[in-house]
Amino acid sequence: MANLALRYSKHWPRLVIYPAMIAVFSTALVGPAAANPLLAPTVQYVADVEITRSSDHSINVPARYVYADRRIRVELVGIVTLVDLDRKQTTTMIPRVRTYWAPIPLTKPIEDGRHWVGVEAATAEAVGTDTLLGRPVTKYRVRGTIFDNRIPFEGDVWTTAENIVLQVDGTGRVDGFSAPIKVTPVQLTVAPVDPSLLTVPSTFAKARKSDGGYHPED
Repeated sequence: MANLALRYSKHWPRLVIYPAMIAVFSTALVGPAAANPLLAPTVQYVADVEITRSSDHSINVPARYVYADRRIRVELVGIVTLVDLDRKQTTTMIPRVRTYWAPIPLTKPIEDGRHWVGVEAATAEAVGTDTLLGRPVTKYRVRGTIFDNRIPFEGDVWTTAENIVLQVDGTGRVDGFSAPIKVTPVQLTVAPVDPSLLTVPSTFAKARKSDGGYHPED
């Protein structure tokens, strides 16, 4: 839910190492030493945000991200998506009716869960510092993808010292058109996550094909 900024070179090794040295040095100058949107978060956390995407007429839609390294939970418009990177699958639930669908295998190898909880950056340039929700953050100019469907993205992200992308303000490219995308932080709790949030409750029933919205993989 990773691409690195560095590219392979068959020439001198310093051509590969030197850009990395610049990136690390720049980060040290402008913000928290560990803040880096090119890397996965280093802590477990729960983040409440509001998402604005004019491309699909979604204005200030609340979402919750629950992140625990190799497992992620995304709550959005009444639908919960559980991501298990070790099992290489996602599971969709609708808590309102206590229903879930059979897990769907991930179609591509994914190293971490960044594209479910923020921007999966391909390149990142530190451009300043700020404070969000009382936490120091580094502002980065980023190119990459955003959300689970990997919309091409270019813009600014604000990253905590734990590599949590807390705020996003930029442009996404959908169906050949550019549209603004914003993720605004509401609340962040950095603490061990309740494991029960990352599994399907035993009280939930598996959806049937006669139910609306089932997955063909079921």
